[in-house]
Amino acid sequence: MPDLKNIKKIAKDIKDITIQWATNIAREACKIMEQELRNWKFKNSNEVKEFFNKGSKMLIDARETEPLLRNAMKYAKSKLKKWANSTELADAFLEYLWRIEREEKIRPEIWAELIHDWDIVFTHCHSKSVIDILVKAWNEWKKIHVYNTETRPLYQWRKTSQDLINAWVPNTMVVDSSASSVIDNTLWNTVDIKEIFLWSDCIKPDWTVINKIWSFAIWLSAWNSWIPLYVVGSLLKIDVVDKVKIEIRDGKELWPEAPEWLNIVNFAFDRIHHKCITWIITEFGVIRPENLMRAVEKYYPRMLE
Repeated sequence: MPDLKNIKKIAKDIKDITIQWATNIAREACKIMEQELRNWKFKNSNEVKEFFNKGSKMLIDARETEPLLRNAMKYAKSKLKKWANSTELADAFLEYLWRIEREEKIRPEIWAELIHDWDIVFTHCHSKSVIDILVKAWNEWKKIHVYNTETRPLYQWRKTSQDLINAWVPNTMVVDSSASSVIDNTLWNTVDIKEIFLWSDCIKPDWTVINKIWSFAIWLSAWNSWIPLYVVGSLLKIDVVDKVKIEIRDGKELWPEAPEWLNIVNFAFDRIHHKCITWIITEFGVIRPENLMRAVEKYYPRMLE
């Protein structure tokens, strides 16, 4: 059977967070599977199936918390027939990549309409889609101001703040632990936040959303302050099999030189309750959390097979 060394390399880069962010992870996984299925000569359909099963498992295991990646493999597997054809399987990955690209182009148009002139917007954790939409709103002459967190411990939003400044979008950064206080308008109201936009790493079947740690405190403050909270999330990110768990990373990510006997719990994500979500912004428009599964049935029925 053809070797899996190129797939192993991508899997390692995903595991080591060299490749990061849900869309990038799914995109790179699909690309390598599509390329390898076209490049190798397979003896028969059984060899194609074995190659696919081993390669897809390797990629899923590298980041079990990414439903966009898991759904890519599920989508391709739905195309597997009794007599598996490597070209048809490669085409399935290419089609999934097209769906990701389509979703990234359509959603900014939908989202930008929710942002109004002079709005003060709050957001948390890094997302290229978030940057694109905020810059789009600014380029449409909406005089917005963006508040965002640092996103510890990897500080992804430092790059985001730099990107916003480079695009002339007014930006203020706050530390993660102060986010809920900045948002709150019941005690001190130093900043008049109009709406909150959060990215989603995963949407669960019970309509809760998994996102970067500190999201829980942010939605709680938004809910208490009656501030609209929008979640940006493709239907392709719904964990229909309900297998995604909250990821706990190595404590050394927080403190590389920590004392030997110190136990560090490093949660990478938390969950947002659906009752606090105003809308979920998808590639098919804004949807209430309780209507998500009906949308999946309509647009992506293969995900439920």
